[in-house]
Amino acid sequence: MEEQKNKPEISTEELKEKLIECEKQRDEYLDGWKRAKADFINYKKDEVERFTALAKFSNESLVLELLSVLDSFDLGLTILKNHEPVQKGMFLIKNQLEDLLKKYGLEKIVVTIGWPFEPVKHEAVAEIESSETAGTVAEEIEKGYTLNGKVIRPARVKLSKGLK
Repeated sequence: MEEQKNKPEISTEELKEKLIECEKQRDEYLDGWKRAKADFINYKKDEVERFTALAKFSNESLVLELLSVLDSFDLGLTILKNHEPVQKGMFLIKNQLEDLLKKYGLEKIVVTIGWPFEPVKHEAVAEIESSETAGTVAEEIEKGYTLNGKVIRPARVKLSKGLK
């Protein structure tokens, strides 16, 4: 009991002030915690997007190398026009490879003769005389491809100079 007598009494005003101060500190800490939580949630979202993009394009170099195999199939199919059974077998294998690559996001760039040249999708390798309007696509030399919407190999084309 003597201990209680030695403690100075705190007035209700002082208690109210301390309570207000404690509430301010609590609000500061709560706001800080909420900001940290929101930052962490945003960080997690950003990381998921980054990993998704990484996964989408991690196969790009492999797909680029496989494109030369597809080109070889096209060349082989044109050479074997008179050997129907062999040509049919090669065509089936080529289709399997194309379907597999399509499953991982590979798409052919559609080239239409007479359409305007698009530098993002096309690579001009020459100009030729043709009945098409000058500056439009006159011939496709090599197929182009996109991987998940990104051009990984532009279509190589010849442009029209028009007629003389």
